[in-house]
Amino acid sequence: MSYERKLMLRHSLASIVALAIFGASRFIYSVVISRKFGVEILGRANSLISQAFLLAIPLSFFAVALGKYTSEFLAKAEKEKIKSITTIGFAFPFVGICLIPFNLFLGVIALLRAFQLTFRSFIYGLHRGEVYAYVMCVSFLFFIGGFLFENYYAPYIDLLLVIAISGFIYLFKNKLLGKPNFEDFKLLTRYSSFAFLGTLSGVFLVQAPYFLSEKFAGSIVAGVVSASLSSAFLLTYLPQVFQSAIMPLYSYKYGKSEMNYVKWLAEESTKMLSLFVAFIVFILIVVGRELLSVLFGFTLGNEFYLALMAVETYIAYNPSIVALNSTQYVREGTFVAIFGAIISLVSWLTLIKPFEEYGAVLGLLLGYLTILLMTAWISYKNIGISPRSYLPFVLAVSVQGLIFISKILFFIGFLAYLLGVKEEIKRALELFRAYI
Repeated sequence: MSYERKLMLRHSLASIVALAIFGASRFIYSVVISRKFGVEILGRANSLISQAFLLAIPLSFFAVALGKYTSEFLAKAEKEKIKSITTIGFAFPFVGICLIPFNLFLGVIALLRAFQLTFRSFIYGLHRGEVYAYVMCVSFLFFIGGFLFENYYAPYIDLLLVIAISGFIYLFKNKLLGKPNFEDFKLLTRYSSFAFLGTLSGVFLVQAPYFLSEKFAGSIVAGVVSASLSSAFLLTYLPQVFQSAIMPLYSYKYGKSEMNYVKWLAEESTKMLSLFVAFIVFILIVVGRELLSVLFGFTLGNEFYLALMAVETYIAYNPSIVALNSTQYVREGTFVAIFGAIISLVSWLTLIKPFEEYGAVLGLLLGYLTILLMTAWISYKNIGISPRSYLPFVLAVSVQGLIFISKILFFIGFLAYLLGVKEEIKRALELFRAYI
């Protein structure tokens, strides 16, 4: 097995564990808090956590660049440069201490989340994703233990605190901190100035519906939005697995000037993810809403279907935008993410107050659709990624939209979809078998 396959397989397995745990944490948290404290407290708690997660992005300013250049310097065997950028990357989140006097829980969660994001990016860049998986397994036990406390922020504080402590233990044990170099600082800053804006825009899209719903429509609507989105966002676990696995590989191959491999990997990842997620969405449209209503203790509406399609859209463009951000086209990827966030923000300001939870989810969908269209064009123009790789996604969403008209039409459309993507399913299975 080649180094690339071993690396991708190891990162994928580690990511499956780590991201499943963290990805499921928001859903588990929302279910437990809803059952224990009610939908209004659920909306209020998720609003603050979302604000903290958004603030964690500027606090982890160097995180994305740290992962990228750690991977590149690893390929070039430049160990001292890795130590230099590691020190710079992990020092910056300490700025978050300044937030604590203004709001204790907001500041603490933002600070710890910044360390978690920095450690995750670094450890995957170092090609040691399995370490992060071990840390997540241990921290998840503390997350569950946090529900024993009456403070509804305790689970996330426990989870993130254990990750941060474990990260620093790993750094000191393996002597990965060194004297920072000013040239390395400029290198990280130059990349991060663009990558940061893209990351901030992406996180804003994920987190803003929670706290903007509370601001414009109240805590109860925010609680309903929390239930729908925390459930739908479980699907993002899949692209995050791929992203954590292939972003270092993109950078590694880019460092070796192998752009054809980057193009091929982005196209095949898009097709495989779109097919796999489409089938999950079809199943959730049929049985998901009723099941989740029982779990949360209140009834979800058709906004859940929109939430699923919004997340499905995000998954479709993810491999291509990661390819842009991992190579020389980070500015283009950043511009796309910013523009999509602006479209969503305008939509939310316009739609949430009159349409409540439907406006929140529709605004997210419009932002993601904007990013998908722009990403498809820019990645084709600069890297040569074929727009045909999005075909399974386009077919799936077209059929899924029939649920708003008639369930009979939806089921007929699903059968037609199976016939239309039959060959792509065969190719995806063959490609998957080639990597195991």
